[in-house]
Amino acid sequence: MKPDLRRSFIPIPIGYRPGRNAHQALDQVRKNCWKNDWVIDLDIKSFFDEIDHDKLLKALDRHVSESWVMLYIRRWLQSPIETRQGALIKRTTGTPQGGVISPLLANLYLHYTLDAWINRTSPSVQFVRYADDIIIHCKTQDQAEQTLQIVKERVQECGLRLHPEKTKIVYCKDSRRKGTFEKVKFDFLGYTFQPRSAKSKKTGKLFLGYDCAMSIKSRSRIFEVIRKMKIPRMTCESIVGIAHHLNPKLRGWIQYFGKFRGYSLSKVFYVLRIKLVRWARYHYKRYRYSLTKAYKWLDRVREQYPSLFYHWHVGYSN
Repeated sequence: MKPDLRRSFIPIPIGYRPGRNAHQALDQVRKNCWKNDWVIDLDIKSFFDEIDHDKLLKALDRHVSESWVMLYIRRWLQSPIETRQGALIKRTTGTPQGGVISPLLANLYLHYTLDAWINRTSPSVQFVRYADDIIIHCKTQDQAEQTLQIVKERVQECGLRLHPEKTKIVYCKDSRRKGTFEKVKFDFLGYTFQPRSAKSKKTGKLFLGYDCAMSIKSRSRIFEVIRKMKIPRMTCESIVGIAHHLNPKLRGWIQYFGKFRGYSLSKVFYVLRIKLVRWARYHYKRYRYSLTKAYKWLDRVREQYPSLFYHWHVGYSN
């Protein structure tokens, strides 16, 4: 017997850059976690490489009436792969990653594999999908286990596989849900959902809630970007040049990761502050042997030009 789950479905096309649609999906997952005790975090293994061509073309027939378009799509899907040694490997499954229409085709395949199927078989299921990142919400642990087994069978029918290690059932533990379970957190779209301290809007007191913030992996990737920029050794004539290079990245990070618990970016800007001070010590002889003077110089720059760096402009402390 299939579990009866309340439905909340957000199909987001593959290929969308993180932004408004991602925030919409994240916000829906937050709300669902507050209402439901259990989460199924689905991960499809080698998704782009294992899409069944026959099933994909069957789905396309429902939407594409032009025969010449279907002809080009078939040729594009079946074009062989050339190895570094020059050998050609025939392709019978999958879509080329990085291809122009791969995101669209992959999203269509998942729509019929999961979205339309869940809507037909369990119309009350709470389900959020952004590209191939999939979250299902359940009321009880039994319900979650049953649902996971049903989805696993469905995915296998469509020629795909769930990742045995990354697919997991998670307990949304907070001050109301005090049960014990091994897994209490999951990642979705660069954020980590887990038990977190929160302040009550009514009483102002702290309590244990369940919410999201930038994940450790996302922060590590940002640190790697900053490291590769080699800010201390930049040959800019002034700090204005560094701001010119950094601001597009800062704006993107803040607009995406600043949406929910934006203070998690503070560690990023603390590291950036250290890099800027090192640049000043390399660039100006008067600060080379005085770390304190270099920090004071950076503070004066911020005071005089509070909008020079985007994170200064929006009010971050570092």
